[in-house]
Amino acid sequence: MNILLALLVAYLIVSLGYALFSLRTTRSHVFRLTSLLYLVVSVGLALYLFNQLLSQPRPIDQEYFSQAEEAVVLAVRPKDDEAIYLWLQLPDRESPAYYVMPWDGQAAGDLEIAQREAAQQDGLVLMKHPFKRSQRQGIKGDDKDKVFYATPPPRPPLKSGEMEGSAQAMQ
Repeated sequence: MNILLALLVAYLIVSLGYALFSLRTTRSHVFRLTSLLYLVVSVGLALYLFNQLLSQPRPIDQEYFSQAEEAVVLAVRPKDDEAIYLWLQLPDRESPAYYVMPWDGQAAGDLEIAQREAAQQDGLVLMKHPFKRSQRQGIKGDDKDKVFYATPPPRPPLKSGEMEGSAQAMQ
């Protein structure tokens, strides 16, 4: 989001510069008024569209900066034959992000199976290679190329002085 905010500020500075330049270089009151009107409309429109843009899902194929090997799927909403909407927690970011990926029947099936398995074992659903299209659409029917898979819940950290096999040895 910092990049979007920087682009918005840069646009606002350029618009202000254009308006100030127009005001200084013309004597026509009509052109000056038009210049100020343009500034007000463009700033208002930029702020409104920026706010609207933040609420839309980002296409998963247009994520260029993340090199994540896997992501935790926090929520999902498939729309048949249209798209799969994902809320992903990436390992290199604090907050989750909202993405949309094109509809893929194999991926939707993998997702449904992974959600069921995760619910049974109270685990997590992970997405492998979320931003690499070639990896995401691997060879159909090969289990190694599943996009979504379930993992067991993370184990709680060991207490000080407790060894990994000590609980099993006592039993």
